[in-house]
Amino acid sequence: MKMKKTAFFLLLFFLLNAVNASAYEFTKINRLFSVLENDYVNETNLKNIALTSLKTLSDFDENLRFYNNDSQAFLYENNNLIGIFELPRENQNPVLWQELLTSVLTTSAQRSDKLGGRESELETRILKTMADNLDIYSRIDELPSAELDIRYDKRNNILYVRPTAFFEGISQKIQTVVTAFPHNSGLIFDLRECRGGSFNEALRTADLFLDSTIIAYSQGKDNQKRYYTATPGDILKGKPIAVLTGRTTASAAELVAAALSEQSRATLIGTRTYGKNSIQSTYRIKDRILFLTSGHFYTPSGKSLEKDGLTPQICTGINNSCISPDSTNSAKDIQIAINLIKKNFG
Repeated sequence: MKMKKTAFFLLLFFLLNAVNASAYEFTKINRLFSVLENDYVNETNLKNIALTSLKTLSDFDENLRFYNNDSQAFLYENNNLIGIFELPRENQNPVLWQELLTSVLTTSAQRSDKLGGRESELETRILKTMADNLDIYSRIDELPSAELDIRYDKRNNILYVRPTAFFEGISQKIQTVVTAFPHNSGLIFDLRECRGGSFNEALRTADLFLDSTIIAYSQGKDNQKRYYTATPGDILKGKPIAVLTGRTTASAAELVAAALSEQSRATLIGTRTYGKNSIQSTYRIKDRILFLTSGHFYTPSGKSLEKDGLTPQICTGINNSCISPDSTNSAKDIQIAINLIKKNFG
């Protein structure tokens, strides 16, 4: 009787684990394929992305191996064949490749002791591998940290704003600070260490200082141009702006710098920027963020910043170079900006 009870509970344990494994639906992978189909702007090879990602199964369980030929895929455990899967004939059909991944991962989770209960972790690793096989800017990363350093120089009556990224809500914070000092002489916008952030927040930030002019335009998967125009009103009322740039000024930060510069609203001081004009859509995956390139932006004059970046009007690098920053005197840019604002105020 005791042996029968033990066998019963072992069977029950196995069945419950099998149900739990099969119940996991890998919805994040489904979502990624949907985004690739509808939003991702660059060309993709779904077959290569899917098959490459499945070969990482052995990273989770060294006893698992995934192979494929032109028409079929094979899953082994301890050199024993545990699954045969037909490869989709339509190489660019996201639904079919999503179904293949789900089938292989579900079978792996059901058969592997090391994968049981780790389906979410496995899915995140597969997502990362898939993103790594897209363009260089698409990735899964940790939640980015962002800071906003704001100071008021009483002596020169100048505001200093230094964001590390254009995070959600930054435009409202900047607007609050600027309006709190209505009698300031101008603004120093330090973007030297700003690596990007939200495309929409960059638009809203540039809008604060522009008056009914073009901020930028973008092109997405449909190749249609979408123009972004500033609303009426400049919160600084025409007071001078100096934007500090450097080689790590990238993406959303370049958008703001280009918009203010090309619309004759600010003077760029420093060295050439990074050169990135891609727009990343973001998707939250637990404690991480999936970044996927969903479009490209262009300056008001139609310039692409990719690779070449922006060249400042006043270059402060070594020997007044526009390319090589003078790391020995980072305060030089700020002092030049102060002098420029004082000269142009009023």
